[in-house]
Order: sequence, then structure tokens, then C-alpha cells
Amino acid sequence: MNKIGIVAGGGDLPVLIAKEASFNGAEVYCAAFEGFARPDIKELSASCEFFKLGKIQAPIDFFKKNGVREIILIGNISHINIFRDLNPDLRGASLLLGLKDKSPMGIFRALSKELEKDGLKPADTSMFLKESLAQKGLLAGPKVSQKTYEDLSFAMETASKIASLDIGLSVAVKDKAVIAVEAAEGTDACIKRAGEILGGSKGFVLGKAARPNQDFRFDLPVIGKTTVENLLQAGGYALAVESQKTLIVNKKETLDFASEKNISIIGF
Repeated sequence: MNKIGIVAGGGDLPVLIAKEASFNGAEVYCAAFEGFARPDIKELSASCEFFKLGKIQAPIDFFKKNGVREIILIGNISHINIFRDLNPDLRGASLLLGLKDKSPMGIFRALSKELEKDGLKPADTSMFLKESLAQKGLLAGPKVSQKTYEDLSFAMETASKIASLDIGLSVAVKDKAVIAVEAAEGTDACIKRAGEILGGSKGFVLGKAARPNQDFRFDLPVIGKTTVENLLQAGGYALAVESQKTLIVNKKETLDFASEKNISIIGF
């Protein structure tokens, strides 16, 4: 039986991957971050241990002890946490001290090199979730007007540019004016801020893009029911994502909910 390791952050994706990996005959070994990962991932794993954010040596030892060589890094950990919530071990502290580029991809690249020193290979995060990738075209909700489509196109074009700079992946737009840009705080906070700026008035869209030449091992764009709920609450009405590069958590539930609430989702 193949073994797969999961380094689990927050949200549903680590659990979904553990389920799909098990269904496909893989033996799952999970190194989960305390305060982020869902406790029930333990029930889906052959072995699961929890570690504080910033620990590197202990999770590596855990995987090596269990004969794991391929690992998936998945789950929500806001970039803000890297600056305020780390509790690093000696190896983690050494990595951070030598890290000149603390952008998301800078951190992932450095971590990947550190893992590879011990024979651990980061894998494609979508390898067990191909069916969860967004397709092209209208995915949910009503067909959009030409004006809305132009706003969504502009939002995606702008999001792609900020993604190329590793600033963030999401941009909120109204009438081709940028209302809010995602940075370290994450997509949900960006959506909330857009609503606050507009005073709760309805009428903005969100574009969420992948990085150019997206590395599928790290930080794929993700949306889910929570994204739609936040958009609805903030006054947004349409969402564009990059097809074949965006994971939709609990895809059917998310798209059905968006349709029910008249939130349009389009894959570009």
C-alpha cells in the first residue's frame, strides 16, 4: 500500500484529501498543526500527531519513522500567522533567520528544500482532488450581464498581476474600480473589507487568480461555502476563479449554495 503524508493546516481540505487518499488505497500519515487542523483528521489517518506551528524537526522525524516519502502541504494558515504565532524549534528558527524572502512562495520554497534534505518530497496538492478543480464557464448562479462580466474580467486581470508579485490572490472590484486587494490577511478579510468600504451597499465582484506558472505543490487558490457566505454578507454578487487551478471545497455543496443565494461563480 502506498503511503502519503499530509501536513495539515486549517479548514476542510486536509480532511477531504485524507478521505480521498484512503479511498484510493493510500495509507495516510498526518502531521497536523495544533489550533488549525480539524481533530477528526486523526480518525482518517493510520497515524496522526499534532505539532505547534513552527516545528520542523519533529514532523520530519514523524514521517521518516513511518516510512513516508511523499507529502502534501495543505490547509489554511494565514500568512499573518507566520509573523505572530510561530513557536519554532531550533531548525525552524534557523530556517527563518536565514530567510530573506518571507513571501508565501519564498517560505514554501525554503520549506520544500528543508524537507528534501531529509528525503521528503512535496507532492501536487490536487492529486486526490482533481474533481474539485474549477471548470471553465458558469459554475453556479445566474448568467451575468455584460457589465458584470467586464468587471469580473478586470478583477481577474488585476488579481493575476498581484498574484505574480506574491502579494495575494484576490481583488474586489466595482465598476472597474479596485475596492480591496488581498494581502497577508487572506481572502475572507479582503471580502469583508470591501463590504465595509462600500458601506454594505450591494454591487461588487471578486476575482481570485492563481500565480503565473502556479506550483501545484503549494498554496493553490481555494474557495468554498464560507467564501460565498462572506461574499453574500459583504454585498458581493459574483465571483470569478481560475479554471483548472482553483480548488472548490465540498464542490457540489458550495456551488448549490451559491446558486440558491443567486451568487454567480464563473471559471475563467
